[in-house]
This record gives sequence, C-alpha cells and structure tokens, in this order.
Amino acid sequence: MKAILKALPKVELHRHLEGSLPVPLTLEWSKKYRLPLPEKKPHEGIQVKTPMPLPQVLERLFYQQRCFQDKESVETLTYEVLKDIAQDNIKLIELRFSPGFMAEPRKLSFDTLMEATLSARESAQKDFGIEVGFILISSRDLGVEICEETIDLALRWKKEIVGIDLAGDETNFHPELFEKPFQRAHKAGLFITTHSGEVSHPSHITTSIQKLKASRIGHGVQAIQDLTVIQYLVNHKIPLELCPTSNFITKAIPHIKEHPLKKFMELGVEVTINSDDPTLFGTTLTQEYEICMKELGLSLDEIKKTILTSFYHSFVSKEQKNRAWKNHFKYLGN
Repeated sequence: MKAILKALPKVELHRHLEGSLPVPLTLEWSKKYRLPLPEKKPHEGIQVKTPMPLPQVLERLFYQQRCFQDKESVETLTYEVLKDIAQDNIKLIELRFSPGFMAEPRKLSFDTLMEATLSARESAQKDFGIEVGFILISSRDLGVEICEETIDLALRWKKEIVGIDLAGDETNFHPELFEKPFQRAHKAGLFITTHSGEVSHPSHITTSIQKLKASRIGHGVQAIQDLTVIQYLVNHKIPLELCPTSNFITKAIPHIKEHPLKKFMELGVEVTINSDDPTLFGTTLTQEYEICMKELGLSLDEIKKTILTSFYHSFVSKEQKNRAWKNHFKYLGN
C-alpha cells in the first residue's frame, strides 16, 4: 500500500518552509555558518518524537531558522525543500513561511526574502514540474506591528503569492488582536487561512472566519468539541487543514488513534491531510496518508477524496490549477 500511496499525485496546503529543511541540510548549513547545534544527537535535538506542549515544539525550529543567513541561503534552501517535496510526488504545493521569523537571525529585509524564495520557486517549477504557491505568515508572537509589515509585504508582492496566514501562540494572542490588518488584506483581495483551534478554544475558529475572513482553517482539531462550530464549518464549506502527526506531537489530541479527521468527514466537514513541519515531526505526506489508513481507518478512496478537496480549495491561480488538473489530478477518480 505504501507504494500506491507514494505514487498518488498529491496536493499539500499546510506545510511550513522553515520546518521542512531536511536534517542533513540543517546540519550542513549550520556548520557552514558556524551556528550552534543541539548538544544531544542532532536528530534528537532538531526533531520531536514525543508529545510536548506546542511552545516547546516551536522552540525546535530555532536550528532551521538560523540557517537563513543571507539571500543565497534562502534561495538554496527553498529550492532544496521544493526538491524534497517533489520527491514525495506532491504536484501542487502551498508552501508557507514567516518573513518576520526567517529574517530575525540576520535582520534580512522582507523584500530580499521574497526575491530569494521566488527565484527558487521559478527554478523548482521548471526542474520538477510542480506547481508552487507561497503563503506569507504573520507570527502572532512578533506582535501586531510585524503583522502590519507582513501584510504590507503581501500587498507589494500580491501577484507573486497566493495568500496569508496567522500562526504562532494562539492561547496568548487571540485572533481579535489581528483583525485590522487581516481585514485590510481581505479587502485587497488576498486569500486568508489561519492557525485556529489547534490547541486552543474552538471559538477561535469561528472568530477567525468572521473577523479575520479566513476561508480555510489551519488545524482546527478542537472544533470536534463544539457541534455549533462543526455545523458552521459545514454550512460555510470551510475546509480544515489537518496534520495528524503534528496534532498528536503538540498534544492537540491525546492519541493518534483519537484524531477526529474521520469523524469530521462523517459529519460533513471538508478535510485535507498535511504534514505541517515534516522535518520537525519526522514525517512525509505519504506517511500521513499511511497513518490515516492504518490508525484512523480511511480507505484509499477517502484518501483520494481528501486530495481532491485540497485541490479544489487551493489558493493557487486558475492557470496553475488547470495545468495541474490536466497533467495529474483528472486521473484520480479512475
């Protein structure tokens, strides 16, 4: 079955660039720039294998973050991540990153980051035949001012990105804090997804949809606690970007077998399957499909359904979608 799942043409909507740098690449570039490495064995210090609170998980991204030292490193590392993505037979990817987070170690300009990532995308699309859309993240922890700067950046590069996201510590930084900049982005025509209801109250999900104008929800697993929120998602056709391994490791769910993904499907919620930070969690999108079949009881047809759901709800351009459909996804139903 693994070979069948690996061969499936895939769509991924929720994946972080910073959390996708392969461990060998992280080690190589850390040594190149003489950056600190974990005192423990590298894999143990960089990856997270046992459940722990979300803030502790996010601390592990420190090592990947420090690799983005200059324009050259941003471009090279982005290209290598896209190469890794293509090797998992992902044909359409929305790769998200936080300019504020990536720029922080060396105070790089946001526009330099954009130039580097876009150059990498151009090369990767040509070399690997994949369709790539970038989502810019505003990190809650960096505050409203950096959020405004991120929205400004998104508007300057509006033709080159597919949407924006809000991520980070949801418990201490509620969605309402970012209403003004996200309303501004929405009025300018940007697509919006937000990390909501991952480990916090399910009401944050509806707040993000209503006040931040999110048309997709990152994670949203806590919706299972509130039938009103579930019905709202169903009625408004808002899909969830679910990440089973991530949701288990961050203690969003008590056990992988208790992940509500299949229950959501049974209740009529549109769901997508994603890897989130595959390096951090030691997974791939193919492995997430395996988990959904082995641990949650999904059939191969249900896996294919989630791929098509991801395709239909993707923010990428109509031109990219048409190309991907013609080359890969029209055959999924056969």
